[in-house]
Formats: sequence, C-alpha cells, structure tokens
Amino acid sequence: MTVPLTRQRIAAEFHQPDSACRWMCQVNGPHRLEVPQPRQLSFRHQGTRLGNVSIGTIEYATRVTVGIADLTHSYSISLPLQGAQSIEYQGAAFDSDAAVGAIISPSQPLRLSMDEQCQKRLVRLSRQALEHKLSQLLRRQLSQPVIFDPRMPLSGTVKEWWQMVANLQEMLHAEGSLCDIPEVWSNFENSLITSLLYTQPHNYSSELLGRQQGRPAYLSDLEALLHESLDRPLGLADLERAAGVSRERLYRDFHTHYGVSPIAYFRQLRFDYVRQRLERAAPNESVSSIAMDCGFQQLGRFSKEYKARYGELPSETLKRSAAAPLQ
Repeated sequence: MTVPLTRQRIAAEFHQPDSACRWMCQVNGPHRLEVPQPRQLSFRHQGTRLGNVSIGTIEYATRVTVGIADLTHSYSISLPLQGAQSIEYQGAAFDSDAAVGAIISPSQPLRLSMDEQCQKRLVRLSRQALEHKLSQLLRRQLSQPVIFDPRMPLSGTVKEWWQMVANLQEMLHAEGSLCDIPEVWSNFENSLITSLLYTQPHNYSSELLGRQQGRPAYLSDLEALLHESLDRPLGLADLERAAGVSRERLYRDFHTHYGVSPIAYFRQLRFDYVRQRLERAAPNESVSSIAMDCGFQQLGRFSKEYKARYGELPSETLKRSAAAPLQ
C-alpha cells in the first residue's frame, strides 16, 4: 500500500498588512512586512502544496519590503513574472526580474523589496527534504545548513530548472493529474530538489560535484534500479547481473564512490524509504504494515536496526509525524 498524498490548494487574498504577514509567516517562516502605502495593498497568493513542495504565484499590488532573519524550515525560491524585486544581503544587493531568480535560504538574513507591479512565481521546498537529499548524495550527515547563492540568473540548467517548475505548476493545477500518483510525484519532487542542488551554487557544491567526477556510467543506471526496487529485496547476484561487471569491480566502485558495499548502500536506501513512509503515513497505517509493504519481514530486527540508524524507534517516528503541524 502506497501512502496517499493530497494536493492542498492555496488561495489567499488580504488587504491588511498584518493579515498578509501572518499568512506568509505560515507559508515560509517568520519575517517583517513593511508597507509604505497600506491602503493600496491587495495581497494574493494562489498555488498548490503537495508533499515537500509548494508552487504558486504571489503579488502585493503595492511596494513592500520584507525583512527576514531566518526562514528556519524552508527554502523560498522566486522568479518575477512581471515587475521586479531587489535583494540586500551581506552588504551586497542585486535586482531580480524575469531574467534573474532569487533563493532565500535558512540562516540567511536579508531584505527583499518588491515593486508595485511585481507578480512572482514562488516555490517553497522543505528544508528537511532538501538536507536529507543532499546528505544522501554526499553519503554523510551535514555539518551546517545548506546556503545557496541567492542570485539565480536564468541561463543553461537554471533556465531548465525553472521550466520544470512551470510544468509542475501547470500539472498541479490540473484535475486528474499524474501528480496524484504518489510514486510519480515522489520522482518529480526528487528531481526538483536534486537538480536544484546540482544547478545552483551553494556551500556544498564543490564536494557534491567532486563526487561525480570519474564515476563509472553503469553506476547511474544501477542506482536508478535500486531506487525503483525499494519495496523488494535485491541480492548481490541481482546487482551483479544488472551492472554487468564482476563482483570484485562492483565492490571496488561502490566503496570508492559510495563508501559502503552495494548491499549496505541499498539497505540504507530502503530504510530511508521506510522513514519517509512513516513521516507521511495515513491515519490507518501502522509500523508493521509499512515495514512489510517495504519488504521488511522480520519486524523485531527491523525495529532494532531502525533505532540504531535514526536514534528512535519506528513507532516514535510515526507518532511524532502524526502530531507534527504542517510546515
């Protein structure tokens, strides 16, 4: 059984600065809103939230300035569709318009000003999901928050990333979309986060890109197979056949590029998959149903190993996730 995901429509309209500020604090995180001409304020936010991503459009219809100390839980990524915004950070400043996007990272104080014509596409990515993906790619725990270069010129792969966002926004808005299929949306979400990490410079970019150099091509195909097989156990013989290389080379390449054996890497992927399922569990799901659905048959051993990996029992993850407010 796959965890169902429900699209949440975003539709907000306010004419009072306090109301608009409270709304955006819930969406992105704490900030201050300055509105020189409050009577002209006509705030609108339209979009969709699904899983760890929300995509929409936002406008204030008057000049505003937003002061941000720390978004805490999310990455806020925007691109003006019309009008412009300006960003001041670390003693520097840049303008953002239809040719230059902007990323606001947690732990990055800045001031953002929007002109009265500014209508922008806004993407929110969960900090937890982005850091989890980067930790997987680097195969280690992160020591500090991921801080992106806030300036995002639209050229090359950055332009392609924003085109992906536009396509997803259109799909999220349509009725009966592929986005309603959890396995499909999981791939979309993963692609959006992973491609951003490879596309936009950040404080881990050098390490991340360095790990891709000299990596054998067959590992990418094998990794795709592993991600497609998280709900069933694969043995070493299965991986050898899929890779088309000797067992000796398979072990050598995995230790070189992943730091662990092939089976250990696959097992970590499967545990990460179970953890994600527990964090998104439907009210009628249990630890045992999720674990068995993901191919773990020995529940006692599963719970013990899960706690060793994540520092809590799977039942504690399930309980904590059910009680957590939507970020």
